[in-house]
Amino acid sequence: MFQTQFKHYFIELAHRHGHMIAVQVFVGLANTLANSFALIYLVRQGADYLACSLFVLMAVVTSTLLVAFASRTIVKSFVSSIITSLACLSGYYVMLMLLDGWWLILVPPILFGAYIVTFWVPYNVLIMHITSRSKRGAIIGSYFLIFPLIGVATPALGGLIILFSGYEVLFAAAAVLAALDVVFILRFRVLREMRRRIIIPELLQSLKVNMVGNPHIDLDLKCVDWRLRWSLFAEGIQDGIFWILIPLISFEFAKTEEGAGSYLSLFALGGAVMTIVLGLLSDRLKERAHPVRVGASFGAVSVLFASMATGAAHFASAMSIAYFWIAMIPSFLFTMLLDRMERYKKKGVLVREFLLDAGRIVGVAMTIVMLLLHFRLEAGMAIAAVALSTITILR
Repeated sequence: MFQTQFKHYFIELAHRHGHMIAVQVFVGLANTLANSFALIYLVRQGADYLACSLFVLMAVVTSTLLVAFASRTIVKSFVSSIITSLACLSGYYVMLMLLDGWWLILVPPILFGAYIVTFWVPYNVLIMHITSRSKRGAIIGSYFLIFPLIGVATPALGGLIILFSGYEVLFAAAAVLAALDVVFILRFRVLREMRRRIIIPELLQSLKVNMVGNPHIDLDLKCVDWRLRWSLFAEGIQDGIFWILIPLISFEFAKTEEGAGSYLSLFALGGAVMTIVLGLLSDRLKERAHPVRVGASFGAVSVLFASMATGAAHFASAMSIAYFWIAMIPSFLFTMLLDRMERYKKKGVLVREFLLDAGRIVGVAMTIVMLLLHFRLEAGMAIAAVALSTITILR
């Protein structure tokens, strides 16, 4: 019975979601292949860890500000928004090749931050509109599987490309993949139907900005209780810390790009497949919070062990286990948000993106403080463990 339902989900996924998945596959290939090495590249160019942290901070601040203050003049439709995002992503990799010094630290992450918002906001709204409440858990789990599934091989491949051809070839390949995604979207008219149904200005009306006196943001958090809001914020804190520390610690232990790539590939798959299985069960049982609490609890313990790592094997094994548990958190939190904001889907995406980005800023800021106090990199993982443990408040 369960096997038949599992097969049915994948048939429906291929039929109804095939083109949308392909759009994300191009993005996933570009980012897991090349962006995994962005901070390592900065280190090779002479940047210290604080500069690397500033690089990530610039990206998350840009994305947060765009979510908070985006207006009709920025994006007018799903098609133009996503194509703009892919142009930013391609430009990001080109700028990594062309710039140096502080220009390298400050300019490319602005493009990457713009990509985050202009791609993932419309893309996630589309997912919300083409998934039904009764089958949402497994379908969203499948979407969240794309990046880690691709990441099983691409970081290791990226390390080999660097070894034999250099960073320029790696970043050029990623820029081409982002450009090919634009060609795919236009050639197959992937978003044509959605362009008529859901327009970005309508989406952004859920954000109100008063420019008279002190600007303020009125985010509509209706139907989102404080526990879910905090859980999304804590997920963002963990993201911000991981985006900096995972590649840098992996590189410290591995000493080479191909070795670091192998670590990142090892971490990638984690428990992603489990999110689909648990998604199917949650669709039937209507219980979403329990898997999140389990993932957060065991993930926090595993990350805490990683923070005490004294060698490569210790760190790699602890983080592999951690990713197994953590992988189920994003998709289930997203699904819970959609369930609770069924009537306010567009607002839900903006609320999620804003809370995640705000949490990422805090995570990056905590990492910067840790570096200024001269703690070892692994100590920052303990902060991520604490953030993960607080997600267990979810009900």
